[in-house]
Amino acid sequence: MDNINIDDVWKKYRKTKDEKSRDILVKNYIPLVKYLSDRIVYHLPDHVRFNDREDLYIEGIIGLIEAIDRFEPEQNFKFETFATKRIRGAVLDTLRKEDLLPKNVRETVKKVEIAMNSLESALGRPATDEEIMKDLRMTKEEFYDILDKMKGISLTSLNSEILSSDGEKYYFEDIIGESGVALLEFEKKDAAAQLAAIIEKLERNERVLLEMYYWDGLTLKEIGLALNISESRACQIHTKLILRLRSGFRKLEMER
Repeated sequence: MDNINIDDVWKKYRKTKDEKSRDILVKNYIPLVKYLSDRIVYHLPDHVRFNDREDLYIEGIIGLIEAIDRFEPEQNFKFETFATKRIRGAVLDTLRKEDLLPKNVRETVKKVEIAMNSLESALGRPATDEEIMKDLRMTKEEFYDILDKMKGISLTSLNSEILSSDGEKYYFEDIIGESGVALLEFEKKDAAAQLAAIIEKLERNERVLLEMYYWDGLTLKEIGLALNISESRACQIHTKLILRLRSGFRKLEMER
């Protein structure tokens, strides 16, 4: 690939749509697929992480091929930005079709979300961990154990959908930060404003974690080191954050 001018390959492919040019483009962007799929796999339960890694990688490649076929450079943004959404979307759509959480854990997720919404309505602010534990009649150990068991929910359970002006579907995770998918401003304006309203109410450590994870692209291990907490605790905060964002966004959607 070192002696190939990728811009020339793009020009040829846009003109001829020949398979050889597309194959060269696919090989050139394979590292992007590996990077994105590895980041997703990192946050999955162990049994999925080890058993389905190759299948998810293949789904990412399928997303890359779709991105190559649909990319229109005249829209004035980088192919990597455009492809990231398709690659992540292909992997996440596959995961969303699977039930990665046991039934009892999924039921507990609903209970936690209900408690969060109920307490926020009553208090006029997001509830603290202690308030949620009290409402659910859980000990600290039980509450954090549940958060640990919910690992992966941020990837597989962000079901609130946003429609762009052209009817294309997005998940609200897509519009958090440029390290995810940078959407065109007119597409994300309304949803981003809604998310901003939710984020403003988050606790400081949650906002910091959100910025480090989605804007700075740090792993939860790196975030733990930066915040002087364990990776496990960083993961728990991230899971609780996603639950709060998801429930808050659903509430806003219902109020539309």
